[in-house]
Amino acid sequence: MPPQEPEGKWRLLNPLSVRFSQPRIARHFRDGHLLHETAKQFSEVPLEDIPAAQWPTPNDSASGAPPYDTVLLPPFPAIRVISWRPKLRRPDGEAEKDVYGDHILGKRAWFALDNRRLHSMQQAAAKLWPKRCCVVVQCIEEVPGTAIRELRKFRTTTEGRTVQLGARAGDMLEWTWSDDMPAGASSPDEVEPDGFFSEDLWDSHTWASQAMHVATRTAAEHAEEEAALEAVAAPAAASTRPTPGLPMHAGYAGHYQRPDRQFSLSPCPSIGWQYMDPAGKIQGPFGLEKMRLWHQHGFFYPTLSMRCDQTDHFTAFAELWPPGIPPFTFQVVRYKM
Repeated sequence: MPPQEPEGKWRLLNPLSVRFSQPRIARHFRDGHLLHETAKQFSEVPLEDIPAAQWPTPNDSASGAPPYDTVLLPPFPAIRVISWRPKLRRPDGEAEKDVYGDHILGKRAWFALDNRRLHSMQQAAAKLWPKRCCVVVQCIEEVPGTAIRELRKFRTTTEGRTVQLGARAGDMLEWTWSDDMPAGASSPDEVEPDGFFSEDLWDSHTWASQAMHVATRTAAEHAEEEAALEAVAAPAAASTRPTPGLPMHAGYAGHYQRPDRQFSLSPCPSIGWQYMDPAGKIQGPFGLEKMRLWHQHGFFYPTLSMRCDQTDHFTAFAELWPPGIPPFTFQVVRYKM
């Protein structure tokens, strides 16, 4: 069996038995993909077909065959989970205490450190109910990094059984996985995990080698995408001022004219958007919707080189938008080669 990753042990776990550590999450991932759309991108593979006579007898994981019907393959890296007894909290988020002033703890359960991924996993598994699904997870023995920072995320007021979707108070939706079960399906009160420690769960290297391959591959791809986003976002705070020497278009702060190039006002294309990161590497092409969401999260700064078509010049982000027109809506200034 391959050596375990230093951050945690790879195991199989039913995503419906994992709980949310946070009380609310956004409806989309950082890269702009919507949670409910991502749930549609899951695929299924069977467990490894190992004859009973050849079943392994591991010392640090469950023995026998896993009790699952199928393995789900997500389009993102495996989630990290931790076995934890959470503080019980009132609806206002305040921790409950006993008569002695000590925090009251809930029952032990598996909690996700990657709550948006868990939501997509639960959505995908709920639609297949009553089929018993499992996913590859990383079981964290101790909270990684600075413990205080990680533990701050454990502020669920429902012991992780539900999560609120949305970013604003008036836009919140209370969600639990049973909301996405097939019509007419009977819902259990709760899906219990097959154990509360990594030693109680099945080794994913042994029983889901294909899922392990996908998990490690998508983890590497995700790391590259995160690095690209960080490279774009990092200079934003220091790059909010117009570039010296470029004349500002009257009436629109941050918009520049380039008299040395031919330009035209065109509809925003739905695909083909590229930008050049600070290292000089071209990223993309990306779709308009993704670019719009990244812009809403502040990833683009005025001097970032960008274009909407490979036949255009790369141009400073601030030069691409006509006066009074928000970026990535319906018009863009194109500078032809």
